[in-house]
Amino acid sequence: MVLAQKFTFEYSRVEDRLKMLINYDSATERIDFFITRAMLFKLIPVIEKLLIKFAEAPVQRDYERKNLHVNSQSSSAVAHQTDRATLELLQQQLFLLEKVDFTWHAKNRSVTLLFYAKGALQCKARLNGEHFSMVMQGMMQAVPHTSWGIAPNILEI
Repeated sequence: MVLAQKFTFEYSRVEDRLKMLINYDSATERIDFFITRAMLFKLIPVIEKLLIKFAEAPVQRDYERKNLHVNSQSSSAVAHQTDRATLELLQQQLFLLEKVDFTWHAKNRSVTLLFYAKGALQCKARLNGEHFSMVMQGMMQAVPHTSWGIAPNILEI
């Protein structure tokens, strides 16, 4: 199982799927997922509920992760450049994301995400509110909003 430190999102026009590349610059810790439109529609309500919980929770400075990085590359915006050569060189296997389990930790105001593919746990991430928001915003920036019928501001709380 891989521990997520870096999230990179991009849209694949050929596959009509969102790619979530975790730890893209690590040969041993990298894992890539395809996220379908149907899967994203299942995730959005849960993500919204968690963003609301984080917004209502008092700011907590106990939990810090300094090495979290989020990159996003959509077909229309190139706000965050990603090293394309590194992405292609290190790409191993691309998994179809089957399930994501979200666990809210009220005590330290964090969330654990468990990513499943091929019927097994493949990756884990534990994020505080700021980092969770960064990852979700990064994902939504890469979504082809018009063709997928998703409003660009759907996760704004």
